[in-house]
Amino acid sequence: MKHSARLALIILVMVLVAAAALVWLAVGLGVGFAGCFGRAGNEIPSLVVATPTASADASPRPAATPAPTPDPTPTSDMPTASPPQPQTDEDFLALYIQGMSTEEKLGQLVMFGFQGTDEVSEAFAGVMRDWKVGNVILYGYNIVRTDKDGGFARCAALNSSVQKASRSEIPLLISLDAEGGKVVRFRWPKWPSSAATLGKRNNPDEARALFSRIGTGLLDVGINVNLAPCLDVARVPEETFLTTRIISANANVAANIGTACIEGMQAVGCVSIAKHFPGHGATTEDSHERTPVVSKTLERLTDYDLIPFAAAVETGVDGILVAHISYPKIDPKDIASMSDVIIGELLRQQMGFDGIVMSDDFRMTGLTSRYTVEKAAVRFILAGGDLILCGPRHELQRRIMTALTEAAADGTLSPERIDESVTRILRAKMKYLDFNPRNI
Repeated sequence: MKHSARLALIILVMVLVAAAALVWLAVGLGVGFAGCFGRAGNEIPSLVVATPTASADASPRPAATPAPTPDPTPTSDMPTASPPQPQTDEDFLALYIQGMSTEEKLGQLVMFGFQGTDEVSEAFAGVMRDWKVGNVILYGYNIVRTDKDGGFARCAALNSSVQKASRSEIPLLISLDAEGGKVVRFRWPKWPSSAATLGKRNNPDEARALFSRIGTGLLDVGINVNLAPCLDVARVPEETFLTTRIISANANVAANIGTACIEGMQAVGCVSIAKHFPGHGATTEDSHERTPVVSKTLERLTDYDLIPFAAAVETGVDGILVAHISYPKIDPKDIASMSDVIIGELLRQQMGFDGIVMSDDFRMTGLTSRYTVEKAAVRFILAGGDLILCGPRHELQRRIMTALTEAAADGTLSPERIDESVTRILRAKMKYLDFNPRNI
């Protein structure tokens, strides 16, 4: 029994020793594997210490750093948010303008004329081609009113030639002044009454109907802009060079009849450009021949001369033509058509007009006696103007375009300022012409 107990004790000790050995071996192996492969969570430091060598690349091993935060920038394999899509006509227009070249934009800022009654002259076709001219004006010498039909059919063919000469996908604004009375250009089947006659009758319905008829007649031959009505007022109209082109000496009558004329044209889809802001009635001088000087203060203009123009702005007139007249008590430096005080502050800001501002003709002495056409072109746009008018003097037209191009290139005319005017002009084309950026 004693021998058997001793043998059992020896066996128990041997089992305990073997178990201890296995535990020691397991711990050793676990530590080794952890040093070689690491583990999730908190890492166990390696038990292996690298022995430095004489290599030039040898350096202390940097401490472990946290894993980098993933780059939030989308990759080609990651979905990206789509840019906002254009929804309104204004959205599509802005997108279209972004795609236009500077040359195309500057071509929209001018309205040029030419000589000819049957087709566009080669000289003018060259100007249109070289400068991408976006708008055209016709004068009395473009219309053969002695034709059997009063000149309408020949004018329609001429305007077809004008449109074909355009190098742009944007349709042209083609203008003419048909005010009634002595300024009608065609021989109308029923002669349009003068502005003075409309003022004496003081019947807005009659004025509205007359200018609907005039607008329709113009549209039928391809003219989509009428440079009318005259909203100038004068105490004695007969003493001014405008005479019967003035509606009335009474500013309120001029406002009522003038707005009716505008509404009549707009009702049939014809653009209306009122003139000659801020008023040509306070002078007896003709701005075609010299630079008239009007010594009125802004208060006096507001109380009388500006009443019809304010009514036109309220009605929603499409454009306003600015005169080459000096108003030294308002702007002692620049004439109205060059004045940021008169265009930018008075017309745009105070009166709230955001339509097309057009200059009077750049051939007129009222302008050229004080400015070069190059300076005037840039100055007019900087002052808040949009559309430069110049009749058939192609050397002046080329000088205007060269000046605009150089001013755009050197930053005098900023891209934002150019786009502002292009937007106003193309907005009118969207409203009245077959032009819709959604479909282009």
